[in-house]
Amino acid sequence: MPGPPSAAGQEPPRPDAPRPAPDEARPDAASGAEETAVLREAVDRLRTEAEGLRRAMRSRGVIEQAKGMLTERLGCTPDEAFEHLVRLSQDTNRKVADLAAGLVGVAAPPPEETGDTGGERRAARPAPGPPLPEGQEPTGAFPDGPEPSRPRPHPPGTPGQTPAPDLAALFHLASSALATTDTPEDLARVLHEVALAPVGVIALVLGLLEPDGALSLVAGHGVPAHRLSQWRRIPPETGVPLVSAAHGGGMVWEFDPPETAAGQPVTGRIVPGRSACAVPLHHGGRIIGAMSLGWAGPAERARAATRYVNALAGPVGGQLLRVAAGDGGEPALAVAGGEAWLRGLLDATFSPVLALSAVRPGGRGGPVTDLRVAYANRAAGGTGPAARGRRLSELHPGLVATGAFARILRAALDAVPYEGPAEGFNPGTGGPARTVTIRVTPFLDGLLLTWRPRSGPTERAAHLAEAQRLSGVGSFRWSTGDRGPDCSREALRLLGLGGAQPAVVPVAALLHRVCPEDRPAAGMLVRRLLAGQHLTTLEFGVPGAHGAAPRVLRVVAESLTDPGSGTARTVHGVVEDITGRHHAEEQLTAVRSRLAEQRRRAAAEHRSARALRTALTAASAATEPDTGGPEHAVRPLRGAENPRSAGDLCDLLRLPGGRYLLAAGGVGRRGPAAAVRAGEVRNGLRALAHTGAGPVELLDVLNAMLCEHNGHRTVGAVCALYDPRAHDLLWSAADELPPLLLRAGEPAFAPGPVGPALGGRPGARYDESALRLQPGDVLLLATLGPPERTPSGARASRLLAAVRPAPTPDTTLAAHLDRIAGHLTTGASPVDHGLLLAVRVPEEGGR
Repeated sequence: MPGPPSAAGQEPPRPDAPRPAPDEARPDAASGAEETAVLREAVDRLRTEAEGLRRAMRSRGVIEQAKGMLTERLGCTPDEAFEHLVRLSQDTNRKVADLAAGLVGVAAPPPEETGDTGGERRAARPAPGPPLPEGQEPTGAFPDGPEPSRPRPHPPGTPGQTPAPDLAALFHLASSALATTDTPEDLARVLHEVALAPVGVIALVLGLLEPDGALSLVAGHGVPAHRLSQWRRIPPETGVPLVSAAHGGGMVWEFDPPETAAGQPVTGRIVPGRSACAVPLHHGGRIIGAMSLGWAGPAERARAATRYVNALAGPVGGQLLRVAAGDGGEPALAVAGGEAWLRGLLDATFSPVLALSAVRPGGRGGPVTDLRVAYANRAAGGTGPAARGRRLSELHPGLVATGAFARILRAALDAVPYEGPAEGFNPGTGGPARTVTIRVTPFLDGLLLTWRPRSGPTERAAHLAEAQRLSGVGSFRWSTGDRGPDCSREALRLLGLGGAQPAVVPVAALLHRVCPEDRPAAGMLVRRLLAGQHLTTLEFGVPGAHGAAPRVLRVVAESLTDPGSGTARTVHGVVEDITGRHHAEEQLTAVRSRLAEQRRRAAAEHRSARALRTALTAASAATEPDTGGPEHAVRPLRGAENPRSAGDLCDLLRLPGGRYLLAAGGVGRRGPAAAVRAGEVRNGLRALAHTGAGPVELLDVLNAMLCEHNGHRTVGAVCALYDPRAHDLLWSAADELPPLLLRAGEPAFAPGPVGPALGGRPGARYDESALRLQPGDVLLLATLGPPERTPSGARASRLLAAVRPAPTPDTTLAAHLDRIAGHLTTGASPVDHGLLLAVRVPEEGGR
């Protein structure tokens, strides 16, 4: 189906006409303010498009009816019927809407009577007078004879006359236009401009019946505002023709008597004009109100439109009942923005004001979901006349985005005033949105809303008060002639004096709020300031509220002195709550003391552990083996992140019979206790090795002993018995890496199983493995810390890479271990504790 026409009575767009592309989203709209601006522009654009569509809908209905008729009669599609209308419009130089209305009017003329209007009545005739001159029509009543259903065309060439409109076409065009209205004011304007002005009507008013029989004027067009205000509510007993028509009296006519033929106003007449007609409005078989129309032309032209006006009463009544009802379906409580005196009062103010009525979808008493503009004064700028009847959320979407809209709705629901900031508010003057201060006052069933820019002394004072509240800082100023300083609201709160507004507080009252132990110092501060001391600072306590702990405040003040006497004229300063900072400083001091004590103890512990480790390592590696033993070297691993000595153990001991005990391991802890425990394990291994036990027996006995007496503290160890004459090596490991063999420059871990840690599980089994050594081989026992106990780990892989290249015969084992230790204790994952023990098998012919 083709789209609606762009305006009433104008040619609608073609179905295939391209639609305007929406604005592309700005790629640089990164901040919230830019996104809000884009949203606001989109809302304004959609608002303009909706207004255009609303105007276009006034004629769309009759165009659609004409298309339906042509589709049926010509046997064509709706699009072809529309193309036919467009060609007729171009050929006859008439608007598409006028052609469509003419076609519908011929096929379906307006009804002569709609509903029960009670027939036609005339207003009471004036007292009989002298006979009228020949040719003069009587006034105040219809002449005898039937009334025509259509206007009589004037003879061609008659001066001052225009061709009469086609009332059938005009009726259908007007019915379509009336259906698009949203407010009573809009209905009155469209009814006048589209439906009644072509037949000579110059003004009209619309009224609704109230339950008590009175008639309430809800809208008008062409009638002065003060006139509408005077006749806002008409009691039933007044006998006014408009009330008579609404109470079933039918159509009531009024004509000017002869003495007012010159145009003087007639008493009791609401609408201006030489002739007036009151027409009952009906809907659903009942009268719901009435309308009064005024003509400026001769009575004959007014009489010619009788049946046409009567036919309009049905569409007008139904539409008036719809637009005058609230969103919940019941009549909304009238906002007095329509009163002439109130509008004049609002227009006289410099501040912009919107009179708003509450929108309650659930009916009276329900929640308020929006506010509708009943009136906007001149100072409201671009939100003036165009805003009437619109919703506040449509006019100012920025209020919804910032949360101010919700507070306005709460004020309307609770009927309480509200004042506060509103960001993203566009006053409708064409400029950018800005932050304003809005003030909302309950008014009947709605609100009065006004706003002003957030600038000037009031806003600056509010900003300062907000900054003081957020930072916990108050201010004061004291002229020495006053009884005390003038304290800000935040200063009063900090001192525990309450008060919603700044106030002058006597000095005695201020000193009374200081803790007794700090009052002498506070009194001294006051005396120094009055004596002219320029800058003074004091920290003091004030009692906490409701028995809470005292709070600590700090005051910084200075004096402005008189140049002649040197005494203070004015004292000003700030007071700050430093309770949190004071407590933090106390806790920091205590933490520093505890840290210093821990450092002292750690240093002593580190010295003891280092001494023990040095003694243990020197006893095992520096003095043994005897002459004729293998070349060996020991290096502890200490990373930069953990320089403290760990509980690592190593041993190289010559046993009876010429064999050597090789051992390395660790207790998994650090400090003196770990070093002592490592020494105990080392001594146990030495004692057991002298009994002739093999590696498996050594680990079995140590495991049983540690499980029984060591409190389930585990120990890792690798033990080996080396025979230098046969070049045989027997070894067994408990939760430590197997021995690493370097042969011909290639490192490899000795094959064999690794048992569980010592002291972890009673009865654990350990296996013994044998390794045949060759001259020039280097054997390396390594402990790399608790995280690395298997040959497949990351640190074991680093160890394999670190031992390459193998040491040459000219390279000492000590130098080689230094290079390996440097590689392991640096890099991305350094080894922070452990130990390396290396033994080299002598070449043939060597020692």
